[in-house]
Amino acid sequence: MEIHAHVPKIGKTPAHWLLEGLLIVVSVGLAFGVAQFRESRENHELAARVLKSLHAEVEHNLAILQPENAAHRKWVDALAKADTSKSSQTGLDVFFATRPELPAEFRTAFPPLRRGAWDAALSTGALRLIDYDVVAAFSDIYQMQELVSGAVKTLASSGLSSTAAFDPASRAVSVRQLVLAMTEVEGTERLLLDLYRQHLSTIRAAANGER
Repeated sequence: MEIHAHVPKIGKTPAHWLLEGLLIVVSVGLAFGVAQFRESRENHELAARVLKSLHAEVEHNLAILQPENAAHRKWVDALAKADTSKSSQTGLDVFFATRPELPAEFRTAFPPLRRGAWDAALSTGALRLIDYDVVAAFSDIYQMQELVSGAVKTLASSGLSSTAAFDPASRAVSVRQLVLAMTEVEGTERLLLDLYRQHLSTIRAAANGER
């Protein structure tokens, strides 16, 4: 007769299952925490890069705008006082005859203001990583910059490119139109300079990590 010994099967107790479940939860939590930390660090680094790029762009534009606006103010004054009695001159002749001396680094009387860093920040959604007040300051500046660009386009399209600007008989009327268009350009530039004065300390502080 064979004797079969009864050997009880050893299974996992509830405590073992609880421990394994706890270990899984902890490991998942740690992985999630590491991923969150890595994402937070990457976002912080990206925000710093975006801020430095935007700050550099604003400083570059300001360095252009200050002498540009001073030259345009002189131009408006000279154009408003210009002698329009010479019958051989066109409005365009008077316009360029009254142009003041421009800074040596200017290749055009209307140097464009950069906005590449702003467009990149908008298109990539990186602005969400920056403090709201700082984004609002940048938005104020770039919206006014759009108005400056629009005023220059109006000057080119309705003032300098109009038929009257090339007609000596329409000289006086053309010059008045050009005065108004140049006044609009110079005025929007001054408003943009006011926004620089208002927001630049906030932007510089953010770019230097002080916010």
